[in-house]
Amino acid sequence: MEEYQERKLTGLEKASILLLSVGKESASKVLGHLNPREVQQIGTAMTDVEEVSHTDIAAVMQSFLDEFGDDALGVNPTEYAQSLMVDALGDGAGGLMDAALLGDQVKGLEALKWMHPATISNMLKNEHPQVIAIVLSYFEPDLSAEILAGIPERFQSEVIYRIATLSTIQPRALFDLNEVLERASSDGEGGKLATIGGEKRAAEILNLVGGGVDTKVLDDIAIEHEDVSKAIQDKMFVFEDISGIDPRGIQTLLGEVPNDILKVALKGADQKMTDLILSNMSKRQAEMLREELEMSGPVKLSDVEDAQRNIIQTVRRLADEDKLMMPGGAEEFV
Repeated sequence: MEEYQERKLTGLEKASILLLSVGKESASKVLGHLNPREVQQIGTAMTDVEEVSHTDIAAVMQSFLDEFGDDALGVNPTEYAQSLMVDALGDGAGGLMDAALLGDQVKGLEALKWMHPATISNMLKNEHPQVIAIVLSYFEPDLSAEILAGIPERFQSEVIYRIATLSTIQPRALFDLNEVLERASSDGEGGKLATIGGEKRAAEILNLVGGGVDTKVLDDIAIEHEDVSKAIQDKMFVFEDISGIDPRGIQTLLGEVPNDILKVALKGADQKMTDLILSNMSKRQAEMLREELEMSGPVKLSDVEDAQRNIIQTVRRLADEDKLMMPGGAEEFV
């Protein structure tokens, strides 16, 4: 007991030792009742545990002392934590756990999450775009979108471009970033590459930023990196996402899309999407389009993709003009 008192285990340390001790099935059930931030905190604490000794276990759960020998648990805490979290939360928790398992290397970034987005924007406004890109890649898209909106306009497109072209980052780079944030607590050497950024993350952020920022950013990136701009845009909103737009919005969209483009786009759509479009037309228009679709021959896949991309661009333009609401939008029309 004296060793326990001397070590002064924190609540997180006690929780991590307990979960490492009870087995994956029981531990995953416990984690299933925690929110993402709590899971992340415990995941970080678990990876800090290099060895769980007899004394540690006795201090945390004395009643089960006989079930554990004098040896360490014989598991790799990092691998165990990763596997356990996936069991508890499913494969979708992978991104969260990649962040959590970086441990001390991201404590500075974690501290920022408690701040108001405007405060974070102000802190980052004079940093290099690469630093801002790493920070926004680490955060959830909704928070990153708010921060991006507060960053000087001249940097926004460069930041999104860098997010889109990020794939992994060396642990040392995260350590250096934490020094900038004055929260570093490890040497940052070694360790696995952190998966971060990418076109999908850039798209997720732009999907939520609103206010026409997304359009301008993509246009700016396209000046020098048209392929990257196109890749981000393709991941921002796919043709099938139109099904999430309310009927009034779909009707507004159909009023802006030429019939020949719509016909080609629907050649690559499933029956559910086709029925949705037809149901938002007048009876006469729907009958004419249905006949044209039945009579038209095969269409090249590239032509279908171009037509669908044209419609997607129209959706985004109408959303910027507040004429329709994108699926998943936080605001409602009244």
